[in-house]
Amino acid sequence: MKKWGIIGLGNPGSHYVQTRHNIGFWILDEFAKQNELKFSRNEKFGAETCKHLHKSNKQLLLIKPFTFMNNSGNLLPSLLKYSGFEESRITVVHDELNLPLGVLKISNSKGAGGHNGVESIMNSLNSPFTRVRIGIGGKPKPNQSLSSYVLSSFNQVESKILSMRLPHFLNALHSIIEIGVEKTMNIFNQEKQIETTS
Repeated sequence: MKKWGIIGLGNPGSHYVQTRHNIGFWILDEFAKQNELKFSRNEKFGAETCKHLHKSNKQLLLIKPFTFMNNSGNLLPSLLKYSGFEESRITVVHDELNLPLGVLKISNSKGAGGHNGVESIMNSLNSPFTRVRIGIGGKPKPNQSLSSYVLSSFNQVESKILSMRLPHFLNALHSIIEIGVEKTMNIFNQEKQIETTS
């Protein structure tokens, strides 16, 4: 049976829940809810995890590191090895500053593009991995610091757009699991822009 790890990036704590940087956590939470799964906290490996036998007969391990964004990859190799999952079959879901709000793009890891969570995972793993990048849009104010922007909360209109896009995000994850990364990229990466008016 093939195994596939899906890692959502974010920061632990209730005050980060609605922030832009936590979109990876949100999508994994919604994936778990869709499949009636519950995360359990694993202190040894610094993550909340749950396992799921996908309808495609693949074993999934959902991972939400709670070591904070900049250290997302620190304990990941140990967790994967302990759980019997290969580093070569990993998908990371995270926020993307360089994509319009709600736009999804799938790519194979190259540079981290300034994303500290992705960089931490790249520095920790010995294999390339797939990235599901979810657009949060650029900073509305050029003088705003990057950290304050990604740690800011989505407004009501933005939250509505993301909620409408949620089925699309979840379908992309299911597609990666069912038909593979390359075919999924050909389907989902055709999108350039979405309607962002309320």
